[in-house]
Amino acid sequence: MQHPSFLALPLTVVLLVSVDSFAAKDKKTLTVTAVTHNSRVNQSTSYYTTPGSSNTNCSGTGTDTGGGTTQVNMGCETTTTPATTTPITTSTIDVADKVEGLGMVYTIVCTAHWIGSNCAPLIDGDMFQVVVEGTTMWVYARKGGNQGKPVKIKYKILDIRPTPPNP
Repeated sequence: MQHPSFLALPLTVVLLVSVDSFAAKDKKTLTVTAVTHNSRVNQSTSYYTTPGSSNTNCSGTGTDTGGGTTQVNMGCETTTTPATTTPITTSTIDVADKVEGLGMVYTIVCTAHWIGSNCAPLIDGDMFQVVVEGTTMWVYARKGGNQGKPVKIKYKILDIRPTPPNP
């Protein structure tokens, strides 16, 4: 027969792992400063082809020339519309920012898929309120500078490192 304290040990370890994995998903609110940024425009062109078509109209007249013979005059006209190919170019913008807060440097990225997207480079030196949740950082900024409309921008966190010491 085993001692009851040995039976409780595996349960305690499981509980610690569960609590620790749950804590990793908690939200953290902090203030960060934009350190540097980079952006790249990506363009892609696809083509849409409208098929061509043809339309033929025929008309004619017949004249009885007697003796069971009929003379027929026919005329046909064909109108052709050729196929047309239209290029469609789409653009996206990939943005990478580095922000610093609480002794850590975060590398964050977002992609703007449409005109008017909130994804844009942060202004270096400006401070922002953020919420970190797992690998997502929500940045509260003003669109178009410090006088613009308040927006919430979703970034993916690629890297977190301690702030390098100053020489």
